[in-house]
Order: sequence, then C-alpha cells, then structure tokens
Amino acid sequence: MSEIHIETAQNVVVKHEVANVGSRIAAYLLDGVILAAWIIVWFFLLVLASPDENVSILVGVVVIGIPYVFYHLICELTMDGKSIGKSVMKIKVARVDGGQPRVGQYLLRWLLRPVDGFYGLGLVVVLINGRGQRLGDLAAGTTVISLKQRMQLRDTLMTEVSTGHQVRFPEAVRLNDAQAAMIKEVLQNIQVGNRWQLVEEMADKVRRAIGNNGDGMKSTEFLRTVLKDYVYLTGQQGGR
Repeated sequence: MSEIHIETAQNVVVKHEVANVGSRIAAYLLDGVILAAWIIVWFFLLVLASPDENVSILVGVVVIGIPYVFYHLICELTMDGKSIGKSVMKIKVARVDGGQPRVGQYLLRWLLRPVDGFYGLGLVVVLINGRGQRLGDLAAGTTVISLKQRMQLRDTLMTEVSTGHQVRFPEAVRLNDAQAAMIKEVLQNIQVGNRWQLVEEMADKVRRAIGNNGDGMKSTEFLRTVLKDYVYLTGQQGGR
C-alpha cells in the first residue's frame, strides 16, 4: 500500500496510507444514499406543499438541485477534505506533497468528477495509478488517504489519552510505531532488576531521536509524556 507524508499543525510529518478502493467505493455509496434520501424527502414535501407547479420547480432547483450538484465540493471545503461518507469510512482528501489542499484543488477535483464517473473511468485510473488518484486527483495534485491505521494506534499501545491532551513534545512524531511500543514495554516492565537503568537508557535514546531533552523532567515522566504525545498526535491527525 502506498504512503503519503502529511505535515501536522506542529510542523512535523506523519505517514498515512493511501485509502484502498473498497473504502472509497463504500464512501461513494454512502454519499449516494444520503443524496438520494435528500431528493426523495424534498420531492414529496414539494409535491404536497405547493399546488403551483412553477413554484415547485423553482424551489426544487434551489433545495434539491444545488445541494446535489455541490454536495462533494461543499463537504470537502467545510469538513477538512471529507464528505459524510468519507468521514464514516475514515478517509479524506490530502495533497500528495503533504500540505493542506487549497480551495482551487478541491474545486478542480470536483469539476472533473463527472469525467471520472463516465463508465467508471475514475475507478480504472485509481486501480492503475497506484497512489489512489483518479483523474481529478491527478489534475489537482491530491489523493485520498486512510485515517484508520493511526486512529487504532492508542489501542495497540494501550495508552489512554484524553481528547483535550496538551502536547508537550510535538517532536514525538519523529518516532515510529516500533519505537513507541518499545517505550511502552520499558515503562511496563517492572519485574526486571535493572529496570531503572533500562528507563534511563531508553530516555536517552528518545531524547536524541526527537531532539528534545525534556529539561527538568525525570526519565519516567519524560517517556510517559512522549508516548502520550505520540499517540495523540498520530492518532488525532485525521480529526483536525
């Protein structure tokens, strides 16, 4: 599976996998169900509420046609690259160079959506491309990434982090999952006789890895804080 590097608000980089085709199709179908329900509900409301056919047509264009046409563009602009279907499937639009997509990029991929939908052309391009890009993404310099892997990280490390957690070490994301798991193991391993030596050695390695000494913090506190910061920063990336 291809990866893309996304820059966080703390100016550090987190790796994300490109969303698989199954997730994108499921998100597309969910969005289709939402749009279909919107059309059906408003159609019956207009038929029952207005005896004037011209008024019904005019109102229908405004409350049915416009939301239907602009649904994906409005959602991606207001929901950080996600539609409702994408949000449920935990995927989102991102720039291939790791930055936040600009309005023009969202607009370009939206304009090319009808072309991608022509006989499933977009799906074919995604399968061939290998980076999760349909024609609209290729033109806009975007792709669709998966947020699932990082959202499951706190469960893997069994580290509880509150949603309001205040990050002390944004550099913690310079670590990888294996290093974070090793920190957790050292902190939990209370049976060995040289535990404190292991903690000190691990703290020294982490200080060098993240480039922050954690001035004034004891080694155990430093490691716990770094671990929580790592889980929060990588796990919450998709929720900004």
